[in-house]
This record gives sequence, C-alpha cells and structure tokens, in this order.
Amino acid sequence: MAVTWTRAWWRWTGGPTTRPVERVVRVDGRSRADEPDDERQAFGRWVRKRPRVDGGKRRGDGCGRRSLSPTWVLAVGGPQPAGRGGRVGGVGRDASRLAGLQRRLQGIAGGLAVYDEAPDNVSSSTYSSTPSLPGCRVAPGRRADAGLPLARVTSNRIDVEALAAMDGVGRFREVLPMLMDPVAFAEAFVSGDAAGGCRVPSRGMERHRATLRSCGVASDARSRPAFAMKAFTTPKKDGRTARLVLDARPLNDAMRRPPSMDLPRLRDFIAEVERHRFAMQCDGVSYFYQFPVDASISRYFGIGMKGCDMLLNVLCMGWSWAPCIAQRASNVLVRDLGLAWVDNFLVLGGTLDEAERNVAVFRKRAQAARVEVRAEGDDALWQVRSRFVCVGVEFDLAAETQRHRLDPAWAERWVGGSGMTAVLSGRATARQFAEVFGGAVWATDILAVPRCHFAALLSFAGRLGGRMVDAAAPVWDEVVDVPPSARRELGALRKIVRENPWVVGGVPEDTGSVLWTDASSRAWAALLEAEGRFVDGRQGVFAGPDADAHINLKEMLAFAEGVVRLCWAPGAQRCRIDNAAVVGAVAKGSSSSYAANRVLSRSLRVAERRRIVLCPGWVPSGEQQADPHTRGASLPRFPAPLSASR
Repeated sequence: MAVTWTRAWWRWTGGPTTRPVERVVRVDGRSRADEPDDERQAFGRWVRKRPRVDGGKRRGDGCGRRSLSPTWVLAVGGPQPAGRGGRVGGVGRDASRLAGLQRRLQGIAGGLAVYDEAPDNVSSSTYSSTPSLPGCRVAPGRRADAGLPLARVTSNRIDVEALAAMDGVGRFREVLPMLMDPVAFAEAFVSGDAAGGCRVPSRGMERHRATLRSCGVASDARSRPAFAMKAFTTPKKDGRTARLVLDARPLNDAMRRPPSMDLPRLRDFIAEVERHRFAMQCDGVSYFYQFPVDASISRYFGIGMKGCDMLLNVLCMGWSWAPCIAQRASNVLVRDLGLAWVDNFLVLGGTLDEAERNVAVFRKRAQAARVEVRAEGDDALWQVRSRFVCVGVEFDLAAETQRHRLDPAWAERWVGGSGMTAVLSGRATARQFAEVFGGAVWATDILAVPRCHFAALLSFAGRLGGRMVDAAAPVWDEVVDVPPSARRELGALRKIVRENPWVVGGVPEDTGSVLWTDASSRAWAALLEAEGRFVDGRQGVFAGPDADAHINLKEMLAFAEGVVRLCWAPGAQRCRIDNAAVVGAVAKGSSSSYAANRVLSRSLRVAERRRIVLCPGWVPSGEQQADPHTRGASLPRFPAPLSASR
C-alpha cells in the first residue's frame, strides 16, 4: 500500500497538552507548521493520524467515521492502530489493548516500515524523544546522534585462524566456533530452535546504507534474516561522528549466557601497570568490525531497514557474546607482554629496553593475525612512554612511586555534565541517574574510595535498578526523585573527583600481625596475633537491635570492633574471617546491605586515619581462632600461645 504524506492533522501525545496542531506536508518533504516552541521541547512525540491511499478521497473529518485506509499511530515498537475513525485518545488509556495489538501486528510491521520513519518535517530532536506510554521499553544510555555520520570503519579483517594458532591457553579457541561454525552457533540457543523470525525495524538508518556496504560491514539481505533487529547510532567521544550499535536483545534472550570475558578487575589492572616503568598503548581500529563472521551465521545479525534488510558480515556490537570474543582475542596478542581491555592494548616493561622488546613481539603478533591498530590520541604509534592515559586512567610511572588518577578530561565532563546537575537538583530521569551513578562507581574504583561511604546513594541506586528490572516495561526517561541523603553523598564524591588527587600505587609493608574476628548468634570476638602468639583481644554480647540482626551483619560488626579496638600499627593488616559476604564487602569496599555499609564505613574511616590497609582473607569455621570465644569461652591472659584459643 503506497502512502503519500499530504495535508494532515498531527497530535502531541505523552506531553502536558494534547491540543491538535495542523501540519502541512508536501510530497517533496517541505513543510509548514504551526508548532509552538514549548511544545517542540515537551515530553512526547508527534503522532500521524490519517495517511491516505494514493488517489483516495477524504471522507468527512476523520473524527466520527472510518477512513478509507487503516489508521496508524507512530509509537515505540512499530506501528500501532489508532481507535475508530483515526482517534488517538485511547493510546494512553488502554494499555492492555495497545500491547495486544502490538503483538498481533509484529508480523506485518516489516511491510509498513515506512511508518517507523520520522516524517521529513519533524525535527530529529523532537522525534527522538520517548513517550511515557505503557509498553515502551527503551534501553538505558540511548542518545540521539543528531544525524552524525558514521565514524571511519576499517575494511580490514582479522585472520582468526592465525590468532587461534597463537593461543597457548586455548581460551580464544573455545569461543571461535561462535564466529565460524554454524552448528556450534545453533547449539548456543536456549530452546534449541534457531529459526528466529523476529523483525524490529530500524529508524533513520537508510542514510548509512552506502557506508556500511562500502566498508564491507554489512550487505543487503537476499532472503529474510533469522533475526532482523533494530540498529541505532550513538555519538563517539569526538562528538563529530557516531558508532553503529545493534539492539540485539531478541537474539541475546534466545541464546545462553556467554562464558567469562577474562577481563581483569580494574584494581588488578591498575596494580599490574604500576609494577612497571614504561608502556606502549594502542587500540584496535573499529575492533569489533575486524572480526569476520561466517555467511551462514550472519543471517542472525540482520538489520531491519525500510525497503531491504541488511546482514552484518562482522562481529555484532550489541550481541552478548561479542565482548567475550574480542577480549579473549586481545589477551592472545598481549600474553606475557602486558594487558588488554577489550580493544585497548598496553605493552609494559620494567626498563626501556624490555618495553621496546615487548613492543617488537606485539607488532609481529598483530601483523601475523592482520590486526589493525592505531595510536591513542596524538601519540605516535609504537611510542614507549612513562605517562599516559588508558581506559580513563592517567598513569605516571616516571614518579619516584608510581601513581595514577582519573583522566582529567573525563573527570571534568562527569563533574560538570547536565546529568550531574539534574541529579543534584533532586529531579532527574532514571537514565540520567544511571549514567551519573555508573561514573561514580568508576571513579571510586580508580581513586580507591570505598563505596561504603556512600551508603544512601548505593541504596537508592539498588532500589531504582530493582524497580526497572522487575517492571514489565521500564521507562528510563521517567523523572525520579533523588533523596537528599543520596544527593549529599554524591556531592561529596563530586568534590573528590573535582580535586582528582593522585593515588600512590603499591602495597604497604605488612604489619606482621593477623586479626581474627568471628560472631555467633549472641556474641562476638576478636583476637590479634603477632609473632606466633596472641597479643590482644576483645569479646562482647550483641544487645538491642543488633541482637536480632542477620548473621552477616553480626559478622561485620565483629570485624568493625576488631579493627577499631585492636588495629593501630600502620601498614597492610591481614584479617581472617569465616564469612564470605564480609570478606567480599571489605575487599571491594561496599556491600549490598545499607546497614552493613554503615558499619563498614566506620571501620574503613578508622583504618584510613591510622594509615592501615585492610587485607581480608577467608578461613573455614574450623580454623577460626576467635570462634570459641563467641560461644562462652573467656579470653586468655595476654600474651598467650595460639593453642590458648582452643
């Protein structure tokens, strides 16, 4: 059914007003509109009320009788039929009917993909906003690219067979079949049925079709793809170009979860870098798009487009298995030479000669596997440096003691961003809060700030995240009220990030003592071991609200009492705990419990003032030296031999 956009009525939905506004649209795309500026910026989108079949005649005003052709409403998830006679008033009132119609019309959405495009006369900023309608599911982090062109995409393809031959550990060979073996790919589906059948049209991607063809990233589909999914673009850091991302949630939901990425923990990454003096940094050019995909597998990476769908011929950015494949491939290239963070390669050396030798080996591996790399920023490729920025961290290895801090450019963007302003004002969208909170987690890891100091912020983030996960249709653009306590803690962290202090690497000298802490349902105990004997200890009984607390919280209380009362010597303090939850919370500096975070924050602040670094370790309950003293045994006279606790 061919449709011509002619003189029509448009209606604003999802915003504070639904006053009809007339818009005149010619076939050549030019338009004249009576559209108030305040309504252009409102929360919602324009909805088409009546398309006309070519050559058809208008009958009536469309408000009390049926039109000659079906009437559709532009909404998230594909075309939606409006009420009788082209009315759109039922869109917000009858959510269940709307959702049912959406499911029934999923099969014919592809044939009507023209309706999923914004009319030429509607600005991209207006059309990209998301209506607050039931049934809308929008991924967090989506931002309109404002018509930016795609970033330069390489046409180079990695020799994955040669890369697998270099894999001495075999971790990359485990996931290589997901790129080259259609049988192994089909076996990864949860239900065992890889027939697919999903089609979600993309919006505004036709302008990138020629670019995708020219670089070999995608090709026109000759038959119906197994999965034709929605593609979109997000701005890159330069602000002038965009990157292509595929919303592969339909495919991800149908497949089993990927194995571990083998990505190092950020703190371990930083600690390993600071053991060296020199480094060479580079990153893969359009790294995901350098991995070829077998033609029989590319049918699962379809892009729903108007006119003709396309198939990705390379690793799909948005597919849950893609980061695992890319990271394991990168680990092969830097094995015994340095570290990799997805597409960032860091070749390390304790001396300048060692670093240059490692760079030469890395270059040979990259050339053998045909991996195209480039220098980061203005650096010359293969240049060895002592001060550089990598994965958002600025390293200074030339200092007397190696140190690091946040990338100053990133810190400035996070501190002064619009999302931060909105969150601190108390009213921000869920998307804005998620972006700011993600930056907060990243900053606390790099600056070694325990997250337990921000218990209210963590608690609110947990509640909001749980609500979004449990919701059948989470709307990330809804406005949420951020509690004052969470805003105060975020403001304190913002001050730390603005100062962006250097963090000195390395582990301090061991204190030579071991702290043993334990708790039972009614009592707690802590012992300090030094030079093969117990030199001090404390014990007590839980009273008040603590008496009814969860055993994990009681174990945390026992640990805090031991740190505050027994640990005084500066340095690395070894701690032995038989509760894995407490060990994990102390190691990462935060807990999922608000109450536990408050207790942990107290002990970590004391340790910081005394210049103590807590090093927790787990022991079985049978080896816990403090256990008998939580079950009625009195403390021995100190100093006491180790056998005195048994």
